[in-house]
Amino acid sequence: MTSQQYLEKLITQNNCCAICNKPEHRLLKTGDIKPLSVDHNHTTGEVRGLLCNDCNSLLGFAKENVEILQSAINYLTRNW
Repeated sequence: MTSQQYLEKLITQNNCCAICNKPEHRLLKTGDIKPLSVDHNHTTGEVRGLLCNDCNSLLGFAKENVEILQSAINYLTRNW
């Protein structure tokens, strides 16, 4: 993804995460807000969107496994 493509995606997403629709809130050591992470399909390399650190970590910890994520949704729904 080029810098221009990143900026275009950022504008399309309103400078917010593609999952939670919130802007990034994590800070770098410099005090600057961390840029949204480029999320991509690890098999095809296709860019899916820009994610905040929390949502990017969520997908990573779930190993991008839809069944695990759906099971978590089901768990939360049952126990909310």
